[in-house]
Amino acid sequence: MVRLLQPKHMVQAVNALHWRNSVEFHKLLKDNGDFSICFNSDQGLPQKISVEKMVKMLPRHLIAVVMTPNKDGKSRYILCGIRLLQTLCDLTPRNAKLEQVLLDDVKLSAQMIDLVIIVIIALGRNRKESCNSNKESLLEATLVASCLHLFHGFISPNSQDLVLVLLAHPRVDVFIDSAFGAVLNVVISLKAKLLYRQTDSPKRLGASSVEEVNFHCQQAEAALQFLHSLCQHKPFRERVAKNKELCGKGGVLRLAQSILSLAITPEFVGATITIASTSRMKAKVLSILQHLFEAESVSFLDEVANAGNLQLAKTIASEVLKLLRLGLSKASMATASPDYPMGFVLLNAMRLADVLTDDSNFRSFFTEHFSMVLSAVFCLSHGDFLSMLCSSDLSSREDDANVDYDLFKSAGWVLSIFSSSGQSVTPQFKLSLQNNLTMSSYAHQRTSLFIKMIANLHCFVPNVCEEQDRNRFIQNVMSGLRKDPSSILIKMLPGSSYTPVAQRGTGVCRNLGSLLRHAESLIPSSLNEEDFLLLRVFCDQLQPLIHSEFEESQVQVKDVEGTGGNLSGKQQRKELLNLNNEEASENCDVRVEGMITKQGMNEEVDTVERLKESDADASNLETSGSDTSSNRGKGLVEDGELVQNMSKRFKGSASGEVKEDEKSETFLVFEKQRTKRKRSIMNDDQTGMIEKALADEPDMQRNSASIQLWADKLSQKGSEVITSSQLKNWLNNRKAKLARANKQTGTVRDNNSSGELPESPGDENTWQQKPSTPYIDQTASKTPKTGENLLRSSSSSEEGIKQGQQVRLMDERGDEIGKGMVLRTDGEWYGLSLETRQICVVDVTELSESYDWSKKMIPYGSDDVGRTFTEANSRFGVMRVAWDVNKLQY
Repeated sequence: MVRLLQPKHMVQAVNALHWRNSVEFHKLLKDNGDFSICFNSDQGLPQKISVEKMVKMLPRHLIAVVMTPNKDGKSRYILCGIRLLQTLCDLTPRNAKLEQVLLDDVKLSAQMIDLVIIVIIALGRNRKESCNSNKESLLEATLVASCLHLFHGFISPNSQDLVLVLLAHPRVDVFIDSAFGAVLNVVISLKAKLLYRQTDSPKRLGASSVEEVNFHCQQAEAALQFLHSLCQHKPFRERVAKNKELCGKGGVLRLAQSILSLAITPEFVGATITIASTSRMKAKVLSILQHLFEAESVSFLDEVANAGNLQLAKTIASEVLKLLRLGLSKASMATASPDYPMGFVLLNAMRLADVLTDDSNFRSFFTEHFSMVLSAVFCLSHGDFLSMLCSSDLSSREDDANVDYDLFKSAGWVLSIFSSSGQSVTPQFKLSLQNNLTMSSYAHQRTSLFIKMIANLHCFVPNVCEEQDRNRFIQNVMSGLRKDPSSILIKMLPGSSYTPVAQRGTGVCRNLGSLLRHAESLIPSSLNEEDFLLLRVFCDQLQPLIHSEFEESQVQVKDVEGTGGNLSGKQQRKELLNLNNEEASENCDVRVEGMITKQGMNEEVDTVERLKESDADASNLETSGSDTSSNRGKGLVEDGELVQNMSKRFKGSASGEVKEDEKSETFLVFEKQRTKRKRSIMNDDQTGMIEKALADEPDMQRNSASIQLWADKLSQKGSEVITSSQLKNWLNNRKAKLARANKQTGTVRDNNSSGELPESPGDENTWQQKPSTPYIDQTASKTPKTGENLLRSSSSSEEGIKQGQQVRLMDERGDEIGKGMVLRTDGEWYGLSLETRQICVVDVTELSESYDWSKKMIPYGSDDVGRTFTEANSRFGVMRVAWDVNKLQY
């Protein structure tokens, strides 16, 4: 006989049936043909209950429990009821009658929505400053996440459908405020556990194992992930932005502050789950803030300022700046394992910083602090700078993921803690990758956001900015350039990653020039012309200041255009590096007055643009008609006299004193001077690479796919992007010059590995044929050429081991250990004199399978660089080791 569903019967049913998963529940229904279920009560007595009556009564029953005064076991019982509801929802696809009862009944669906909202209101009503006991905090965290994700069970897995349903509910504003508050409470209790493990304070919390903290962290991430999914839709985030309780009182900002300040303590260094989960939480809350700050219906930041919470917002800005420092410090290094995605922390921090730097409330803060970070980035070595901001194919990138939340498993594990049978195995949730960005798209977005922040801070708006701030940003950048960059960025890069002080002026200008050229190639897909123009003016104004500051110590060791060779004493004149072509003269005297605005460009900027457009036209002529965007704006200034002449005319044009005929004369003289010099598109290393490839494929110019492949490879090894059309022109000119040389002197070997061939059309007069010599002599064919002899003769020969060269690493017995690329051959590296001890620094890219590289000791190991290949990889993000040159082969 089916019992009447009195409250005590409902309690027995919930306690007995919530342990059953959907498969077991389905089997119980099949065993009873009358749509009822048999179970044993708490006293062990057999009971039978109508599923239809239980389903229709369960939401109201749980609401009544929530409304009753607090009593022991109340939260546990509510979680049991939520778990049972989720099981029933999971069962509906396999049971048509249950689907009709549970999902097609509009009244019942409304009761379930009310249940979730009421539970969330109860959990988020009071903001907590400390957590309850360990068990209670885990229970509360699971209850918050389970209630929110129950929406997916009975409404839709699609967040867009949820938004429509929630916005139609009369208590939606109260729910929004409470949901953010409930998640905040979960984060506060998590933070307290992490802080407790870090201190030696008296015991206040229960023993918190790493597994329990991992679980707590995953519950917090799942709850935040639900809010983040709703905020992806404009109607919902607009409603959030209008919520006076949430925004005016700083509820969103407090949640963001709590998440961004989560720190991983030494006890959790190896807890990859916790580290990755907290990182993804930071990425998601940054995304939520960005969406709210960009709300169209109301100015979120103005509401915050009017409510007196601007100081709280500035603490958020401070946390964003920390993430920028950390992210940019790691940007040129390998990141964590793809098995544990860390989220788009840097990318979202830059997106939010783009919004904040364009807001008058935060402009001063970022002008003062971000300019320091910017200066340190510009001080990076040219190779590291290119890999960070001027590349489309990064060595590593951030990966994002969502937690595939399992409500049944989560609730079951927490409830098992309170059970006499003991807790079960901690559940580990699957992660679904959310990488909707290709590698090139990610790289371009990161660079464009970097440029946009510069544009925002460099732009001077008279009606908004104060007069004393007119040149403040560029002055702060200069101040940062005088400091030690390793003290600004997080100290995780070796000293070799930064340009030496003696070459800082040249190095910074070279980096600026590369950024300017790469930025132009991003227009219009990733960068708008307005921000690019602001970047160009920023560079033009920074250039003479750098020259004036660093001219006493600036020594240019190598010709920037890649022709190679050390400069003689007479040639080592103090040079100013032009940002568009990486060459100029000490006589340049550019006026650095007045900022520009996004609202209108003055005549001075217009003159600069016309000068550079003419410069770009000449550059295109010199590269065989290549019209790619990467070639625009790459002017070449040949000698100091011309620069001085141009500077005087530029000054006059800025003040309106130059006549039209003088301007025309300037352009004619400028273009005439430029035709005297032909431009190299490749450096020595790039030329060596393509020459080796031509030995295997002499007719490469006929294979468009091969040309495109090698154009991409070569672009990664130089400061400029080499297009397929440029490479094809180079190949055609090379072939023609070889043919002319053959007519004059006979057959010439078609594999000139010395790189003496001209690198651009029109170089016939400067190219000289060298005697044909074999690549390896007979002795070398018997004895492999090692790095010892090469390095000894590197000062007088071009055959020495060079930076960027591919080598093989050998052990004491002469067996090959692996392969790698030479990073450094001179100077000091963590106390080792490379030249004195005949050592090279090598980035190992491949290790022999016959070695257990995780335990293999490396030579010259230390605490700083690691003592095994594994430790070296953890220190630098790549297996960077010091190796004897006599144990290197190429």
